[in-house]
Amino acid sequence: MKVDRHFPTRYLLVLAMAFVLVSCSGTDQATTALAGSDPLADFVPAVSATGMVKPARWATLSFPGGGLVREVLVERGDQVNAGQVLVQLGSVDQVRASLTAAQLELISAQQAYDALFENADLVTTQAQLALAHARDALEDAEYDWQVLQPGYRASGDTIDAAEANLVLADEEVDRAQQVYDHASGEAGKALALSNLIAARKQRDSIQRNLNWYLGSPTEIDQAIQDAELAQAKAQLAAAEKEFAKVENGPDPEAVELTQARLDNGKAAVAAAESALADTELRADFAGTVSDVYIRAGEFIGPGQPIVLLADLSELIVETTDLNEIDVARVAVGDSATVTFDALPDVELQGTLSYIASKADPGTGVNYLVEVQIGGGFPESVRWGMTAYVEVEPGP
Repeated sequence: MKVDRHFPTRYLLVLAMAFVLVSCSGTDQATTALAGSDPLADFVPAVSATGMVKPARWATLSFPGGGLVREVLVERGDQVNAGQVLVQLGSVDQVRASLTAAQLELISAQQAYDALFENADLVTTQAQLALAHARDALEDAEYDWQVLQPGYRASGDTIDAAEANLVLADEEVDRAQQVYDHASGEAGKALALSNLIAARKQRDSIQRNLNWYLGSPTEIDQAIQDAELAQAKAQLAAAEKEFAKVENGPDPEAVELTQARLDNGKAAVAAAESALADTELRADFAGTVSDVYIRAGEFIGPGQPIVLLADLSELIVETTDLNEIDVARVAVGDSATVTFDALPDVELQGTLSYIASKADPGTGVNYLVEVQIGGGFPESVRWGMTAYVEVEPGP
């Protein structure tokens, strides 16, 4: 008789025991033993199901955007580390240049931001000095404007002294004129003329000063003084404003501006890094390259499958035909024995790690159950093999 491998071994043992007992039913002792106990009463049959071997972790990797494939850096069967570059697009160099430019701008922005606080004391001192100079300049402008006005050009004593000096100068001119008029000889005439000219210059100088003391500014002079005074006042106001900004630390407007530049630099670097990531396909986890779907020089579209990556260090079996009656008898954590059609000498132990809460669509009412095999399995156990699972239901 051919025995189905799905039929649990314990069923065969129980049937054999029953056959022996029945064959001995002619004796009184055997009859008494059979009458007093039922060997099948405590028997709990195992749950059997068919499944498929899969990695515990696998992924089909793709690019979020399209482009020309520049280089494929891996082949089927390669072992790769997490983060390793697998495929590059043709735009990778351009994006790297953009990233470098963004990083340089970020460094410059950071330096400008730091300098605001590092040089805060120096900037405050310079602003305070500029304010002092502006105040001095305003005082000078106010004085120049004031002394230009009538009645403010000189004191009474200065005017009196100038008038007295003018009288004396006139007398000196008259005396020099008389000397010149009576001089004889070329030398005498020349000396007298030189003294007369000098006396006249001295008198004219005193007269000009007195005229200025007693006079009024011209329209042009007054306009110049008005403009210079207004300019000095404006410069003082600007110096006061600048000092107020930095009196207690860096200028808030400058801080806000450099902070905005710094934030923009960080955003630009992040955007460039993201763009670079979109041109390089990297391994999400360490594993084996199970398949490569493209070649260098091909144009790919967004989301197109590129590389199939799997972590083959840990395998699971997904059942495909566990019915609603049997699924009600098992629980996560139950032990399971896994065998294979292709490997009759291999028997592995596993544990139920997942039971679906909803039946799979298809023929009948079947539930997906995962059996975790773990490590230590032979290399001959491969992804996609058919497996048979016997679950020992818990109490």
